[in-house]
This record gives sequence, structure tokens and C-alpha cells, in this order.
Amino acid sequence: MSDLISVGQLGYYARWFFKSKVGMKRPLVNTMIINFNCNLRCKHCSISGNADKLPNPFQIDFENAIREMKEYYNKGARILFFEGGEPTLWKDGDKNLRNLIQAGKETGYFVIGYTTNGTNPIIEDSDVISVSLDGPKETHDLIRGEGTYDKLMANLAKTTHPNIFANLTIMKPNLGKLRETVELAAKNDRIRGIMLNFITPPPYDIALTLDEKKQVIALALQLKKEGYPILNTTKALKDMLIEDFGGLCQDWVSAFVLPDRSHYGGCPMKGTESCKKCGFDAVREYRLIVKGSPSAITQMSRRFAYSKK
Repeated sequence: MSDLISVGQLGYYARWFFKSKVGMKRPLVNTMIINFNCNLRCKHCSISGNADKLPNPFQIDFENAIREMKEYYNKGARILFFEGGEPTLWKDGDKNLRNLIQAGKETGYFVIGYTTNGTNPIIEDSDVISVSLDGPKETHDLIRGEGTYDKLMANLAKTTHPNIFANLTIMKPNLGKLRETVELAAKNDRIRGIMLNFITPPPYDIALTLDEKKQVIALALQLKKEGYPILNTTKALKDMLIEDFGGLCQDWVSAFVLPDRSHYGGCPMKGTESCKKCGFDAVREYRLIVKGSPSAITQMSRRFAYSKK
């Protein structure tokens, strides 16, 4: 059965790709920011630094979350990601993140994932999980708060989930810690790889200069050659030196839903000053996939596009 499911998923992705080439552009990924609530106050978090500017409500309720899942499924999305805030804190009455994941499966999404700071127990129902790792213990705690590194590692030690990857946001507080962090992820048998991003400001004061980014990318490319499990494709890493990616961003590939049910194509930061300093790897990978890059298609689909079932 799992082989049949994989064949069915592959067929859908192939049809989606070829339809996009004749102008039928439909979202493939539905990214739902289900809450703005978080138990941390990280140095680089644009949400915690702009709480007074965020739309209300601070979280989406269960019924409306289901509506948004179905709406974008009907529009073509087959990959569903929950983000926040901290999505493991999401609750609506007796419903929690597990219920949202189950609802996504019942809707028909091929793959469901979520992003977490890892300080709460890992919810294993998801197909793919992204945990934030911003450096070795001292650096990680400097950015995210004292004790957060130990909590993350303790929760990773308790799970046997087969598809957890680390997400590293590179900024001034952890500049110079790339090799050490990548080695740390490689040695952890619960982490299957690490994805590199630059901070997308605000805040601006800890964002890297272009020269600093060039040094980081040169090292990242070297680490990939050495065999470390950096998940970014080589071409996407190079494209991360294109800071203003607005003219290249394939914003129709990924839909964003905010807690107030406002909708965005590609990214809520599209068209803002932040967009001109984009540090997200995902938009580079989307562009390469749409262009038909074999490495992006094979490497990204292996990790993010097939169910673990």
C-alpha cells in the first residue's frame, strides 16, 4: 500500500508541475500560522518584537482552521505546515495540535509538518518536524533563553520520529558557529539534516551584511562537499546571496494563512522592506522546483513531499 500511495503522490506532483508550465498555477503548500503565542522571546523573532502590530485574534479556532485546510486543499495544496508562534501551544477547548494534524490527514494532505522551538514534547503524529537549533548550547541559549538547549535535546532524546530536521537561522549572535552547529546536528541520531536560513529582518541590528553572508555560504558549500547533512540544495545556497528575491519568488507555490484568516501568496512579508532582505531558503527551493531543477526536485521531495507511511 505504501508503494501505491507513493506512486499516487508522485503522479499528482508530476501533473501539478506540468500544469504550472501551461499557466495553471495552483498552490502546492499550505502554510498555516495557527497562533502568535510563544513561550520564548528569541532575539531574532519579528513576532515577539511587534506584538502590538499583529492582527487579532492571536490564534485561529479549530473550525476555521478546518475551513482553511479544505479551501486550499481544493485549490491544489497537498503539503500542509503549521507554524506560529509556537504551534505546540495551540489549543481550542479540548483540541490541540494533534487534532489539527489529524484533520489535515482526513482532508487528504499527503504530508503534514510543523515547526517548533523544541522546548515542549515532540508531537509525533506529523510526517515531518522542524526544530530550531541556533548553535551549540551557549549560543542557542543566548538567542532563545537559558535552558532552551537542554530542553530541546531532552525532548529529541525521547522521540523516535524518523523525519526531524534542524532549522538554523544565521545572524550576528551565531556568526562563526556554523561548522560547530552542523557537526552537532550530524552527530545527533534524532536529527536527519539541517536547513540553513538567514534572518529576515526585523530586527535589522543582528542581520548579516552581504559580505558576511558570502563567507557563510562559502563555508556551507564546503561543508556539503565534506558530506555534512545540509539540506539546502547547492544552487539554493548560492541564490541566498540574492537578497531582494521579490522578482524571482514563485509566490503562488505556497499559500500563507494567518490566525485572523488573512491570506498571502508566498509570504506575509511580500512587498515590504523585509522582502528586500529575504533570508528564507524555501523560496529559493520553490523557484528551482518550478524551473525543473533535478536536484531541487529530488532532494526536497525526498524530505518534504512524501508521507512517512
